[in-house]
Amino acid sequence: MFNSIGDVLQLMVVGDWKTFESAVLSNPALFRHIASAVSSCSQLNGMSMLHAAVRYNPPLNIVAQMIRICPDMPAHEDCLHRTPLHVAAGSRASASLIELLACACPSACDVQDVEGKTPLHFACDSSCVLFEEDHDTDTDDDPPNHKAIASLLLYSTKAVTFEDDEEMTPLEHAIISNASMETVKLLQRVTREATQITEGLQSFITATRSLHHGIVPDTQITCYSNPRRKIRRVTLSEH
Repeated sequence: MFNSIGDVLQLMVVGDWKTFESAVLSNPALFRHIASAVSSCSQLNGMSMLHAAVRYNPPLNIVAQMIRICPDMPAHEDCLHRTPLHVAAGSRASASLIELLACACPSACDVQDVEGKTPLHFACDSSCVLFEEDHDTDTDDDPPNHKAIASLLLYSTKAVTFEDDEEMTPLEHAIISNASMETVKLLQRVTREATQITEGLQSFITATRSLHHGIVPDTQITCYSNPRRKIRRVTLSEH
């Protein structure tokens, strides 16, 4: 039925997901064969079949079937170190699709591409264009999708503190992109919480290293003495 990879990809371009499902997805062996050919195609720059599909905001059941047949696809990176989640976020996919991809591979939320951008950066930046042929589409006026951003933060908050090569965080991109106040406040809160966690972890690491080297400053350590979580304080003094 298909003479080339292009025939299969064309089904995605025109949104003929019914034919794609019946002719390709219904045969797992055939799907794996075509998926392998797509990933090996030098003209596609390392993109997987899932990269290609999510660009066109496919139905959730189509993506779910693709992931079921090839569970490693959500973590696949193209030549620019972009996962399918990057493509979905940068192509204004639905919040439901973004959540599905994030759930399938939470670690993809924190992957930075060659420009230091995570899927969250793309979701917060209304001006980003991932594909040359999309330059003519007018999406700059659309504010960032709050539900899509919330979905990404649901599976990882680490990326909210990352700066891209322009030294910009997702929050800064959101502000420039005229994100809603609800979105800005969400990003501010999560950024604040993530920063506090990072600083707390760094303080713990510093204290642990000091103990390891026999340097024990006057410190109060709070711990739980019993299942009822009564707090007792232990003071370590340098001798």
